[in-house]
Amino acid sequence: RSVAATITTGIAAGANVSGLVPGPDGRIWFTEFNGAAIGATTTAGTVSTYAVAGLAQNLQIVVGPDGNLWTGGYGGTIYKVTSGGALTPYPIVGAHVGDLTTGSDGNLWFTDYGNAKIGRITTSGTITEFGGLPAGAEPTGIASGSDGNLWVTYGAGVAKVSTAGSVLATYTTGISSGETTNYIIAASDGNLYMTEDAFSNSIPDKIAKFAVSGAITEIGTLGDNTYPNRLAIGKDGNVYFQDYSAAELGKVTIASETVTQTALTLSAGDTGTKGICAGADGKLYLGGSATIYQVAY
Repeated sequence: RSVAATITTGIAAGANVSGLVPGPDGRIWFTEFNGAAIGATTTAGTVSTYAVAGLAQNLQIVVGPDGNLWTGGYGGTIYKVTSGGALTPYPIVGAHVGDLTTGSDGNLWFTDYGNAKIGRITTSGTITEFGGLPAGAEPTGIASGSDGNLWVTYGAGVAKVSTAGSVLATYTTGISSGETTNYIIAASDGNLYMTEDAFSNSIPDKIAKFAVSGAITEIGTLGDNTYPNRLAIGKDGNVYFQDYSAAELGKVTIASETVTQTALTLSAGDTGTKGICAGADGKLYLGGSATIYQVAY
């Protein structure tokens, strides 16, 4: 895939653009993991940033059911962000927020691997956390499935969670030994797709398909230590993912259940990317250390 443009002006050096999402205002919103800011860029590359109190270390950003942006991360605070950049903080003691999604109940849900819990936050800011995951679980990704339940990746498993906060089932069969489930996304075929990292020089990383029946099928074998990370649904309905430690763009072609990777030319200092979203302009956006890559596909 070709990098159509790079966006750098206005992004702090070493910011680490980790989460990206197309906002309701037509801009691509992003988090700076190493910067005390949330940012937004036009598709033409005009960047605005909005200060966050302290080092928030935000990982993910999503559009909530109320039309605002919602973000959270290692800093233990979930923020509501208006399209004008006004931030409202909702702190959670001990939290490390890994991911957020909107549930079928109209609330926002998140993973908290600092407290080994799953959480719910209403658009008015009321937070409730739920236990029930296996001992030692560190939940990372979360997605709302076609069955109306929430699906959560943790360690070497996936949990099915109701919108009442109950862990209904956990699944591990089908995940190869040494793999750690990472992030997860719901696709148009009714299944979910997730990234798996082995953190090993001898065990390859993988992509897996997850049916809401609980069946896990690993459909793509990648290189060692590429660290497939976040995923996005492209304009063609297929699943795209970025590699944290490889200059590549990955694609899951749903119809054939095949996984391909294409090399990307990245800026100096970027050995991989840290976040991905599909823009309304028909391009993919990937986050780098101090760069947002606009990729034609």
